[in-house]
This record gives sequence, C-alpha cells and structure tokens, in this order.
Amino acid sequence: MRRTIVLLAVTLLALTAAPRSGAAQVSGSVPTTDSVALAMREIGITQGVLDFNGKVVRGDHTVAATDTLAGPLVVIGGSAEVRGVVRGSVYALWGDVVVHEGANVLGGATAYRGRVILDGGRVRGALAAWSATVPAAVAEAPPMTRGRALTLAGGWTAMLTVIGILVLVIAASNMEATARILEQEFGRAFFLGVVGQLGFLPVLLLATIALAITIVGALLIPFVLVAAPIALAGMLTLGWLALALTTGRALTRVRAEGASRAEALRALVFGVVLLMSPWFIAAALQGTGTAAVVARIVAVTVAWVAASAGLGAALLSRAGVGKRTPAERPQPPLQGWQTPTPVAGVAAARRPIPARPGATPQ
Repeated sequence: MRRTIVLLAVTLLALTAAPRSGAAQVSGSVPTTDSVALAMREIGITQGVLDFNGKVVRGDHTVAATDTLAGPLVVIGGSAEVRGVVRGSVYALWGDVVVHEGANVLGGATAYRGRVILDGGRVRGALAAWSATVPAAVAEAPPMTRGRALTLAGGWTAMLTVIGILVLVIAASNMEATARILEQEFGRAFFLGVVGQLGFLPVLLLATIALAITIVGALLIPFVLVAAPIALAGMLTLGWLALALTTGRALTRVRAEGASRAEALRALVFGVVLLMSPWFIAAALQGTGTAAVVARIVAVTVAWVAASAGLGAALLSRAGVGKRTPAERPQPPLQGWQTPTPVAGVAAARRPIPARPGATPQ
C-alpha cells in the first residue's frame, strides 16, 4: 500500500511540476512525465530508494536547520536547500542541491541538469551532477575562506614542530650532520636535491625492471614500490627540519657547538615558524585577488627551495649517518717528544741522549 501511494505522489508531482519548472531548468526543456521517469531511472531513484521514508516535493524546497528528514529527499523542478539533517540522499531534478554550513547529509547528493554546491555543509556519500544523458562526477565547492586557510597553515606548522621535536630527541646526531651540510654547502645541496627530485621516478623504474629479471627480485618489487616513497618522504622531512634548525640558529644567534637541548629546541621552533610564515601571509591575503595569488606563488617557491636543499643535504650526509667531515674526525694522539703546537718557527725538542761511561763530556 505504501509503495503505491509513493508512486502516485511521484506521478502527480511530475504532472503538476511541468508547467512551472521552466525557471529552474538548466537546459530550458519542460520535464514531462516521461522525462521525469527517465531522469529518475538514470540517476538511480528506484522504488527501493523511496521506500525508506522517502519524501518527494515539487519546486524549491528547504530543509530548515532544525529539521531532520528520516529518509531520502527528491525535489522535482527546483533546488534543494539543505540546512538541517537528511538521513539519506538528496536528489534534485532540474535544479541544484545546495548543502549549507551546519547541514549534514548522511547519503549522497545528486543533481540532474543542475549543480551540487557545498556551502560549508557535509555530505557523507557521493556527489554527482548529471547532464541530459551522460553523468559526470562534478561538485562545486566554495573557495577556501581566510579562516580555513589560516587554520590549515597553523595545523601544518604544529605538525611539523611536533615531528621536529621527535627527530631532535630521537635522532639529534642525524639532524646535526644534515644541518652542517646546509651550513657549509648549501648550493651543492640544492643542486643535488633538484637532481634527486627529477631522477627519483626514472631510478625507481629502472630498479623495478632490474628486479623483475629474477624470481626473487620480482617478489621484492612491491616492497620497493612502498619503501622508496617512504624513504624519499623521510629524507625530505629530515632535510627540511635541518634547514629549519639552521635558520632558527641564525635567527636566535645560537651556535651549534656547545648548544643545550633547550637552545636547539628554541632554534628549531623559530626556524619552522619562519619557513611557514609565507603560508600564513598567503592565508591572511586569501580572497584579495592578485595579492593572494602572488603570496601563494612566493609560499610555494620558498617551500620548494627548502625541500630541495634539505633533500640534497640529507642525500649528501646519507641521512646523517654518512662519513664524518674533517671537523668531526678524531685526531691521532700526539707523540711524547713532539711539540703539541705545530707553529712555524718553533723547533721540536730533541730527546737527551745519556753519555757513555768513560766518555769525556763535550
């Protein structure tokens, strides 16, 4: 009985919506009974969909912020404005589906000859906008707001700071070795980092082909395909944090030799904030037009340079476990008779030779 009532309601709404739906149509055609049935069949609105407390309305319909629909919502010849909760999917035939801020759609959102617009709301299912005959997964999201951009930049800064603290506690020597490379050979590190970025995929492809020659190597291909990107991400993170540490030391005037852990931590935090500052500036200028675009380009450029130089330093230092630099190598012990200070003009003392018995002293 319930299915029959729902089918009759859909048919009646389709018939009554035909003369009034011209303003809400995208293509300009009038939805007839056959076109409504065809559209419902194309987007998957079946009797089973409408069985679960389905609601069918004609013309524009709004779900208020205080309303909760128990089942799917079908709007014919108008737009569906969702501000509350819909415990199902939302369908708009010859109209748009707009999910406003604070709204929650537990199913999907589908528009036939319309658009799906997320205006701050949440849709847990799939988003789809259908043309006359061919479906296309299209959803128009609003531009990022200034508050959201600032929150995103702050979240990345906090995450990188936490990771940097963990690396500083667990692998301080590795970070110090990488930072020393950046201090001494920044240009070489940047060049090697760019080469590493360009050559990662070709090297990975060649390694995969080489492993495929043997049976044992073929078994290792999945491991290599997973481990290689993880290793690259680790090297990038280590190098970027080392650059942040180096930048923070220059900003706080903290020397690497003899610095306490607290001083190193303060320098790291200052460096992370400084390297992330272009993103905060771009977020603050969000929505200002040309200024926002320029600020974002600057932020991307700074991030790429930092990542490239950090990657190159991590490669040169072999993630901080490579060969020591001459300043780190221990010096051989001095001989007992040699002078401890090789300064020009100071002669080494000669070891005294005991006189032989009976010899006349000179």
